[in-house]
Amino acid sequence: MGVTHFCVMAANYLTAVAGERAAVLEWNESGAMERMELVCTGKVRPEKPFQVLGTDYYKAAGARELASCLDRYRYVLVDFGVIGDRNRDEFLRCERRVLIGSFCEWQPGAFWEYVRQGKRADRSWECAAAFGSGETRREVSRGLRVPVLEIPLSADAFTVTPGTLEFFQAFFLRQ
Repeated sequence: MGVTHFCVMAANYLTAVAGERAAVLEWNESGAMERMELVCTGKVRPEKPFQVLGTDYYKAAGARELASCLDRYRYVLVDFGVIGDRNRDEFLRCERRVLIGSFCEWQPGAFWEYVRQGKRADRSWECAAAFGSGETRREVSRGLRVPVLEIPLSADAFTVTPGTLEFFQAFFLRQ
């Protein structure tokens, strides 16, 4: 929950603030990028990518799009959506892996399970919470001894607010 929103926020920061070339690949079946293209550009084209505010977006992307992006962009953010058997290997190949969950009252069980899997699979996974209780975030962080970043609330993923500016400055310094 919140993966696409996070990717758009991060790409916006990289493009608008850091002056970097960034691309976002939709490596899931949500169709969110096609809807975003329609809303932001007024049309849906078969060509890839489409551009919004200087960031290139690749809808329904896969290995071919990723390969073509690696030498064109400094940052390639991949939106895997929900991690499962179909995309876990590709997720694990990424240079930096951020697991985004939610601490809304009805969702922490699933987040706990993914954090546990991530902790067993690779300690380099970063965990972040997009929504929900800060108290629950701290409890999960303490209980699993894994830091959980608190993604600032942003109603508009295309707007860099003081909170998102501070968050992403620190986030990209940790590389």
